[in-house]
Amino acid sequence: MANPKQTKAPDDPGADLALPRPPGAIQRWLDRHPRTVDWTIAVACQAPLLVIAIVLPATGTAGALDVTWTLLTVVVGFVALLLRRRLPLEGTIAVTALPVIGTLLPLSNDVNGWIDVYVLLYSLGVHSTTRRMWIGYGIASLGAIAAAVIAQSGASENPLIPAAVGIPMLVFYLVPTLLGMSVGGRRRYIAAIIARAEDLARERDQRARLAVTEERARVAREMHDIVSHGLTVMVTLSEGAAARAEAGAQGAPAAMRRVASAGRDALADMRRLLGLLRDPDAPADLAPQPTANDVDDLIEGFREAGMPVRWTHSGAPLAADDGGRPDIPLAAYRIMQEGLTNVLRHAPGTSRVDVTVDNRHDELAITIENGRPDHRKTTVPEMRGAGRGLIGARERAALHGGTIEAGPTPRGGWRLRAVLRKDMP
Repeated sequence: MANPKQTKAPDDPGADLALPRPPGAIQRWLDRHPRTVDWTIAVACQAPLLVIAIVLPATGTAGALDVTWTLLTVVVGFVALLLRRRLPLEGTIAVTALPVIGTLLPLSNDVNGWIDVYVLLYSLGVHSTTRRMWIGYGIASLGAIAAAVIAQSGASENPLIPAAVGIPMLVFYLVPTLLGMSVGGRRRYIAAIIARAEDLARERDQRARLAVTEERARVAREMHDIVSHGLTVMVTLSEGAAARAEAGAQGAPAAMRRVASAGRDALADMRRLLGLLRDPDAPADLAPQPTANDVDDLIEGFREAGMPVRWTHSGAPLAADDGGRPDIPLAAYRIMQEGLTNVLRHAPGTSRVDVTVDNRHDELAITIENGRPDHRKTTVPEMRGAGRGLIGARERAALHGGTIEAGPTPRGGWRLRAVLRKDMP
């Protein structure tokens, strides 16, 4: 039987679950010391027969065969009782066969181990299946009747009388059989309850760990989008401002002010996210969900960074609560942000960037396509990424039952298409 345990959820150290345990202090001790119990039962059952085997020679009524047979009965019964948990049916057959064989031998004293059969029948009900239990009961009962018929066959002319002598053994053996079946069924039921409780506790812990993992992945996506977008725009604007300043052209101060503005926006987003992580119970510093105006500001920011973005929209405007799904606008905003950031990072000097949003009643389609990069038209070198942005975009789309398709175009550019489903629960 399982010992009492305490399990704790990894996200809530104060909450624990006390699993059920088998009732009764004595029963729990017996379950923890099965060998001690088996040895005690074996010694207690065989001690009287061993004493008889020692005393028989002193009475003068028993010969060497009687002593030998008694000792054999003691050894077989002792071994059968020691193995009663693993081999109860085999032990029952061996102990039942001894009295039948003994009636065929010229013994002066009929010494048998019926108490061993009684214990083994109980063990069959507790430690074996119902089918094997009834097989053992039938073998023991037939053995008792056969021994009675053989022993009484010459004492009575009526053949039914010897059989009637063994019939009470049917009731005698039925008692331990039913008792073992009841105890075994109760133990198996309690073991099933404990196993189920352990499974539920394990499943609860696994769900808690999965929730933590999913939350970490979500935070990682948000942090990547905020940091990657902000730093990419800042680096691009800084490089452009430096090139203008070196050439003596105007516009460098405005570009640096745009760098400062992009940095402040990124810091504000990070403060909101980190503040929520630092104290989940504190009121969060909330910001409205992205709308069409926010997308316009996003694209305008990339245009200021020197990207030739052409933005077209069809269908209903992107609202903060689009179709009862407030998470759709944020996912669309982050995917466009990531797609344009990748163009700014990997395709400097491109001649065109086309952004198309098709907002339907059941889905939202976003397409970002850029031309072949031309490094001769820009002073900003190509920046390398870790590839996590596209992975995060795919995860966002998968959360809404959508897909992300990204790959090169025949003209040497790159195309990203995202579809977000609005009919997902």
